[in-house]
Amino acid sequence: MTIHRNTLIALFALVLLGLGVPLVAAQGSGIQYQHSAGIVTLETEDLSLRITGVNEVPHFHWWDPDSPTVDYHVMFVKFFEANDTNSNGVYDIDTDVMVGPPLALPTTDWEFSGFELEQEGDNVTAVHFNFTSTEEHEPRPIDAGESYGSLPEMEPFDVMIQIRVHIDLENPGEMKFDLIVDGWQWTFDDTILVFHFTVTESNHGVSQAGTDPTNFQRTGTKFSFGNGYMEYNETALAAQNTLEVKASYGEGTGLEAGESVYLAFENFGNETLEYDPILGIEPSTAGLDILLANLPWIGAGVLAVVVIAVIVLKLKK
Repeated sequence: MTIHRNTLIALFALVLLGLGVPLVAAQGSGIQYQHSAGIVTLETEDLSLRITGVNEVPHFHWWDPDSPTVDYHVMFVKFFEANDTNSNGVYDIDTDVMVGPPLALPTTDWEFSGFELEQEGDNVTAVHFNFTSTEEHEPRPIDAGESYGSLPEMEPFDVMIQIRVHIDLENPGEMKFDLIVDGWQWTFDDTILVFHFTVTESNHGVSQAGTDPTNFQRTGTKFSFGNGYMEYNETALAAQNTLEVKASYGEGTGLEAGESVYLAFENFGNETLEYDPILGIEPSTAGLDILLANLPWIGAGVLAVVVIAVIVLKLKK
């Protein structure tokens, strides 16, 4: 009788252990990260992300690991100074005019900083890194075939752009990046600086930007498309001074694919601009589907525990 009782107790413990292992495994997983050939890959349970800083403009490429069918892409295009014709702080593509040529973001020479990690035991709970590039901007190019006679003369100047990326397990479905711009020289004191980027989607595994994003819309400060999103702040910093930031979207100024988004920053003089938007994935139903698919197994495990517990109680009598 004692042997049977010990055997049943051992079986009871094994069932409990088997049910507990998946939970322990889920709680023990950290952020996966890698850098190779100018490409950073990051992964949490809710977000898979590739950031390219070589051979193309900065390119954020992300998808839902629970439902890997559609990939989303944000590609940086350019910065440019513009007249704010109606003084509303927004870049209106139909009425506002660029002041001089844009600064097209470079496709090379993005320097990778290396990873800065935060850990709890062996688990990586947060990853930080940056890409940095310094580009010479020619505000009055002689060979551009355009006349800038109505604009003041300006010498070329260097612009430093840094993209600081942050991802942590407190918000495993999103990635925050800080955009730093230093060295911008203004033509006028009452113009705005516009940051132009595009949003597209593609089939999963396609590394290049593809078609217009599905159901692209803006609600408040959030652009959503499929189950991806980009959220922008309405303020930025320059020398600890708060700047107003306003967004607009629509067609591109050139032949850019997808939806073009324009973030307009009020004039920040000779200070350094600091700004921090967010990219992410809304929770999908894939996790629920997995749970529902495994309900029979979960039910069987619970039933087995109950049966063994009843037998053990009877043996103790």
